[in-house]
Amino acid sequence: MDMGSCPGNTSLRHWLLVRCGDPEPSVARVHGSFAQWFRHALPPTVTLDVVDIRTETVSPAQLDAVSAVVVSGSSHAVYESHPWLPALDALIREVVSVRRMYFLGVCFGHQALARALGGEVTRNPRGREMGTIRVSLTPDGRTNPLFAALPTDFSAQATHMDTVRRPPPGATVLATSALDPCQSFAIHRAWGVQFHPEATADILRGYVRARADILRGEGVDPEALYASLHDTDTGRRLLDTLASLTAVDLSRTSLRAPALDVQATVSQE
Repeated sequence: MDMGSCPGNTSLRHWLLVRCGDPEPSVARVHGSFAQWFRHALPPTVTLDVVDIRTETVSPAQLDAVSAVVVSGSSHAVYESHPWLPALDALIREVVSVRRMYFLGVCFGHQALARALGGEVTRNPRGREMGTIRVSLTPDGRTNPLFAALPTDFSAQATHMDTVRRPPPGATVLATSALDPCQSFAIHRAWGVQFHPEATADILRGYVRARADILRGEGVDPEALYASLHDTDTGRRLLDTLASLTAVDLSRTSLRAPALDVQATVSQE
């Protein structure tokens, strides 16, 4: 099958963003919501619906209408107790294990993917990873289609405290960094990335400003970290590749097994 082919039906590039949190308020005032970050980073051929999993649920019809599901970052941790986390776990299992749809989990979404499918997420014993970091592909990552447009070593924006300590059974680790041995993993048609392909250096600068006192308390020089941030096109290239992978005929590729028996309200941000 030609995974890069693109039928004329533009709905085949219609994605669902599952929102799990909000940006730092000072960053949101300048750069908007997570949905706005993704809309800015995605190619114009992709349209995006948004569901806030904290207050909304997802219906089978909603999943039938999209070719990919993305789970956003969050200031929450997947091992915390929140009433909406079981619904997120069930949604991920439905999308990834039952329907075998295309799926991308970003930062918290990466960790949620791991936990929902039987992996383990903990506080990173190596500490906070924040900045424009160097990511290195594993041998499996070098041959994985999501990273086809990227070099073996590339820069990416990251900010996180937790880590996928143990990927889920059957998953393949695709990338590492100096502070995280699981920057990315794949399972079925799903990928988790600990870094933020949708974020820019200016967004990270806002986070460094907001976290300056915390960083100093952790022994990090926020001014030096701020000065080290730089833009990179690797996030856009990765999202472009995922858009190409999802541009296929849903009638040939989706598994229409019985789905979640829930109702949805879709918000447009």
